[in-house]
Amino acid sequence: MEAVKRIRRSESMWRELLARYEASGMSVLEFCRAEGIHRTVFQRWRSRLKGNGKSGKAKPRATAKVAIPFIDIGAVATDRSRYEVRLELGDGMILSIARG
Repeated sequence: MEAVKRIRRSESMWRELLARYEASGMSVLEFCRAEGIHRTVFQRWRSRLKGNGKSGKAKPRATAKVAIPFIDIGAVATDRSRYEVRLELGDGMILSIARG
């Protein structure tokens, strides 16, 4: 028995395959047989790339939200010392809050 070699395709390769399928006039089954692609993989990619509206980009995966601890600035005594909170937000944007 011959082992099946898997081919990893990038998103751009899948876009090309889907464009060829649209132009072929074949059914999904015929096209997948001709290209040597498993039908369910083809359908999954077709759904993924088609289901995003006009942008054409793959849907972003859901990310887990991490609870960020609350900083109570009102609880810090101002008579003893001065404090500053500095947040670097990325892309050169910095938020600074100073008290005291």
